Amino acid sequence: MAGSSKQKKQLAVTMAMYFAEAGYIVEPKDFSADPKRPANIKISTVRKIFGSWSIMITYTRSFCPQLMQGLTNTKPRAASPLQELQAKTAKAEDEGVDGKGI
Repeated sequence: MAGSSKQKKQLAVTMAMYFAEAGYIVEPKDFSADPKRPANIKISTVRKIFGSWSIMITYTRSFCPQLMQGLTNTKPRAASPLQELQAKTAKAEDEGVDGKGI
């Protein structure tokens, strides 16, 4: 049984804020494992109110277009620590061993 219109609107706003903070539209598997997910909202809650995860995403995109604008389904890639370390090392090599040229 689907939830009421008020429940759908409230959950859509909550999920839009969550997606905006995450920076992308989270998959259900990742949502379940995320400790930062909204309190008292589980996959079963989404399915009870909307019927499915994909319907919730469609409804949320249409109800909260400002928050969902520009969000994609892919997780943003963070720079790897190895690349950051290599960039720092390259900058130190340009300065010189004796500290001259700083």
